[in-house]
Amino acid sequence: ARPSTRILPSVQDSEVAHDTPPTSGTYMRRLLVPTVLIVAAESLTEASQIATGPGAGTGAYERSSLTATCLAAARLRGGGLSTAGTTVAALVASLGALIALNIAQNGGTSHPPPSCSDAAGLLALTSKADAVALWRASPAPTIGGWSGEWEGRLLPLGVLAPVSALITHNLFGPASRWSGKAFSADGGSGANLFERGPPRRAFRASVAPSTLDGRPVLSLDYAAAGEPLWGTVLGMRDELREVAPGVLLGLGGMRASGGVRNAAPFVLVRKTA
Repeated sequence: ARPSTRILPSVQDSEVAHDTPPTSGTYMRRLLVPTVLIVAAESLTEASQIATGPGAGTGAYERSSLTATCLAAARLRGGGLSTAGTTVAALVASLGALIALNIAQNGGTSHPPPSCSDAAGLLALTSKADAVALWRASPAPTIGGWSGEWEGRLLPLGVLAPVSALITHNLFGPASRWSGKAFSADGGSGANLFERGPPRRAFRASVAPSTLDGRPVLSLDYAAAGEPLWGTVLGMRDELREVAPGVLLGLGGMRASGGVRNAAPFVLVRKTA
């Protein structure tokens, strides 16, 4: 039977100026794409400045994704480009810019890893670059040493953290918060745990080269387990390394949105009997 006590603490999800619009349809189409991209980039920059300014508070930078999208859409409407097509284009361009920023927030390969040897240290991280640097510096777990149940927690790091939380806790289940992972006795397969219902969203588990840095990781492949949407279509993959005994740091991503480079970091802690 699963233990009723939680190992991890409970947390409730942490101007382009236009003159008179051109009348030529051809001219408008030629201007549309660069205009949307410029507006999205400027909106993203301004949103980041707002979110990191005085009094922004912890986690405000991650909320800049919504701010950027709203600013972009409002600017396009104010500039005379208010159509369904341009609004969608603004959203797509903003999302693309945010994905690029989320990847940049991984930091470079020379970013020094923080000193962290337990789950509490992982949960206290405030920088995605620190989390990825620690992940890069950690080894893959011992083959087969990950069997059993693990309690999970998303780390609220990176500009797309709110989107990752929305997908993980509302769509992935669906309708039930993600709470961890369970592995078979031989470690070759597993599934995700949720607050309600049986384990689901299966994966195949093995030590394999990372798609991010080429070094060994515990790879969780959803397509190999036959998951039609999350695996075959979206290409979901988790890559985990061991920070300390019984503590795994993972990067989760989907091929459809950039793979593990556009990762959502998370932590797994082995459940005790």
